[in-house]
Amino acid sequence: MMKDYFLGVHQQELERLDRQHLAWQPETQQLIQDAQLANCERILDLGCGPGFTTFELAKQCPNAQVTALDKATLYQQYLQHQIQEQQASNITPLHADILDLPNKTQLYQGAFCRWVLAFLIADLPAVLKSIYDKLEPGGTFAAMEYLTLDSFTSSPPSDYFTAYTQAWKAYYLNHSGDANIGTYLPNLMREAGFTITSEKCVGGLSPVGHRWWFWWRDAFNNFAPTFVEQDLMTQAEFDGMAAYWDAQEAAGEGFIYSAVILQVVGRKEK
Repeated sequence: MMKDYFLGVHQQELERLDRQHLAWQPETQQLIQDAQLANCERILDLGCGPGFTTFELAKQCPNAQVTALDKATLYQQYLQHQIQEQQASNITPLHADILDLPNKTQLYQGAFCRWVLAFLIADLPAVLKSIYDKLEPGGTFAAMEYLTLDSFTSSPPSDYFTAYTQAWKAYYLNHSGDANIGTYLPNLMREAGFTITSEKCVGGLSPVGHRWWFWWRDAFNNFAPTFVEQDLMTQAEFDGMAAYWDAQEAAGEGFIYSAVILQVVGRKEK
């Protein structure tokens, strides 16, 4: 398994994850509803990071006890602080790796993850089996992952925008991840024993000023310098992309089409 979260575990990334959560909050809330997680008494939030999805689950499922699992010490410390600050009585932090699940005795009625499995490609069958085994019969697992980054495009068109998107795809692959995980995740869930009860895709057209527009620009500001350092983008492509963002926002015209995100729900029948 990958030793570190390759996007980084630090304050800047924590703040970006907060903004990312807000960018996709309505879709996340809908997935929680589609999976009927509010009917669960015990929910496992897998790869919870700083806990933005954890608190979403705790609010949407007030009668559930939410266990927030992550292996990053910084994020677990932040989560514990937020639990105290917000006096959240239905959240329990769990500092552990997802593959540690077989060693845990607790069973859950629901499990949830968002943008986690794409980082675990080498261990994905074992991870899905671990999740399956930690659910009670009738338990539900909901996942939100990239279907593809290939849908990303811009209007007016820009070769710099294309170069930036391709850099993201290469970055995932270079770190044993896969931003096309959604194309085969449902089949792997079936192989792990799940019955798929819901599949749908979210994402789409994002005009200047839309929450997904700023989400993708935010990612550029945080990670594109690393892409240049790793020869995934040239300096000229970086400069051109930065100028593109500025020009489009100044004009208030144009749009991007976001990544397509898969939302899939599976049930453990017995």
